[in-house]
Amino acid sequence: MTEPLEPEDQRLRAMLREALDAEAAAMDPDAGLAQLHQRLRPASWWRRLRWPSLPAFPSLAPLAVTALASICVAQAWLLWRPHETPVDQLQWRSLPGMQAQGAATLRARFATGATVEQMNAGLTQAGASIVAGPLADGSYLLDAADPPAALRSLQANGTVVATIELRHP
Repeated sequence: MTEPLEPEDQRLRAMLREALDAEAAAMDPDAGLAQLHQRLRPASWWRRLRWPSLPAFPSLAPLAVTALASICVAQAWLLWRPHETPVDQLQWRSLPGMQAQGAATLRARFATGATVEQMNAGLTQAGASIVAGPLADGSYLLDAADPPAALRSLQANGTVVATIELRHP
């Protein structure tokens, strides 16, 4: 149960009630109702996302949507337009020291038990280097300054290479 209020508490409570009643009487009911409606309305997703300190420019919204749509249309046109560059003008570019796949003169499949060190030693001895691989069948494309000599050298080293053949582009 609650204890009875002391006279001082009753006096303070009466003063507070009078002050609230006076403030409510002085307040414009339409403004108060509009403010209450504004507070109760859920915030839009845009207002929740943007920084609170940024001003809102609703008059720029149509311009922003038009600009974004224009950018999307321009990008779509760039992606789907026919390429008018002739094939002979295309150039392949790669890192320095890398060769294009068309320069491969040998195709080799390394032995199953061959280590990386053995492969490197065999390729160095043959004067060949890996151009591409492993391919879908497990083979590698090799380039050599003297393909027939590299072919003989790699065939003689059967522990490193399982199969090798000359490649004619």
